[in-house]
Amino acid sequence: MRKVLILIFFTFIFAFSMNLIKVEENLYMVRGHDGLPSKENRGFISNAFGVLTEKGWVVVDSLTNPSLAREFIGELKKVSKKPILYLIVTHYHLDHWYGAKAFKEEGAKIVGHIKLKEVYDSGEAHQVLEAQKKIFKEVLKDVKLVPPDITVKDKKVLKVGGEEFVVYAMSPAHTNTDLVILWRNKNILFAGDLVYKDRIPFMGDRNASSKGWLEALERIKEMKPRLILGGHNYPLDLSAVDWTYNYIKFVRDKVKKLKDEGYFIDEVIESFKGNPYEKVKMYDVFHRQNVWKVYNELDLEL
Repeated sequence: MRKVLILIFFTFIFAFSMNLIKVEENLYMVRGHDGLPSKENRGFISNAFGVLTEKGWVVVDSLTNPSLAREFIGELKKVSKKPILYLIVTHYHLDHWYGAKAFKEEGAKIVGHIKLKEVYDSGEAHQVLEAQKKIFKEVLKDVKLVPPDITVKDKKVLKVGGEEFVVYAMSPAHTNTDLVILWRNKNILFAGDLVYKDRIPFMGDRNASSKGWLEALERIKEMKPRLILGGHNYPLDLSAVDWTYNYIKFVRDKVKKLKDEGYFIDEVIESFKGNPYEKVKMYDVFHRQNVWKVYNELDLEL
């Protein structure tokens, strides 16, 4: 029995460990686990990325809490002890922003959408955090929000150690604070939570716009990045843009048709039974909320 318990313990620890992956030269990532934050996964549910330049690190997304962020920083420092110069937050969701304090302590400049600063300054972000602490408890107990030092309204160019990063505002889409980052030297796009493949996206944010999301995906496709790094997948190619677009359009078209025909929301939800996305990862977690959000969004588009 003791051997079995020890095996279970180490299996558990390994299952939710953080392993630094070298994507290619000077580009590293950690791959979060699929699911919602929990005591078991420590809130490690999303990806984060580090680009090593001649001057120091540029990091994309901070993970869910300072503890995870410090673990990620420690992994980067094993590669190079150069300073972390910038943390770019792709949007305000907890698994992308809430670890930012650890990067601030490292002296990094925080880059975020101008509306990220607004939601921080208004107090709304703090209210959301307190509500989430009641749900996710110890996962968020050490979180202290920090605002961006540099804000992006439309576009901003960061030149760091011979590398050029173009930060584009892409909102409202997944949220109203979405940024994507094109590493121009290598034609690599960091897409936040805008691009997926074989994983259902979350469209239910209070400030999301499925219509705006489709427009953002069209913009991304026009950029023709050779590699796409998203918040919840392994590295992707342009086919993932089409996959995401097709799912969102499928939901929008079906909901609009049935809504126009006078069906109520429960009937619309029921009509999705047997659809081709039912077996896709995170379907049971997000799809119903996505349908609800689109159903209500359509009223505002009239």
